[in-house]
Amino acid sequence: MPAEQATGGRRLNHVEFAYRPGEGDLAQALFEALGCSCEVIDTPPYGKYIVVSLDGSPHGENDMFASEAEPEQIALEDALLREIAADASGIGKAADRFRLLQREKAFRATHVGIRIPSVAALDAVIDRLGALSAGRFAGRLELGYRMERSLDDARASDTPLKQIWVWTDVISTGLLAVGQQFELQAYDE
Repeated sequence: MPAEQATGGRRLNHVEFAYRPGEGDLAQALFEALGCSCEVIDTPPYGKYIVVSLDGSPHGENDMFASEAEPEQIALEDALLREIAADASGIGKAADRFRLLQREKAFRATHVGIRIPSVAALDAVIDRLGALSAGRFAGRLELGYRMERSLDDARASDTPLKQIWVWTDVISTGLLAVGQQFELQAYDE
């Protein structure tokens, strides 16, 4: 049977994140704090990468991957970070305004949304991320904007009961210099 028939049509196969050279252990710790299981694979020609399973599905289904950023990306990242740090009027100010948007209107900035199975599980994830942000991820992981609703409001509007946006520069689907946001959400239990 063709794969498309087996899955019922189009599905998101995976999301690919990058991390800085030597920070694979940090990326793995972050994903594990999110409640994901991780497996490191090293297969030619793809090289070494982390398979991040959201729910134990077979490889390539409901996965995220993370691999070390290539030298070309690191060169761009380093040049961009130098420009941001040196430019108090142009790109530096724009970067500051974008971080403010991520903090104040996180839902309007790019992010990856992950549904957590329950509010209790989300609270446990928040606790683990909080511990990381106060420890080895200090300055590189921020628990940000939060939204909570009453059970009645959540049910009436078909929205999550609890949401939080989390920012990090340990991994990113784009530029590490800008960082990555996640929206973590839990619905009615």
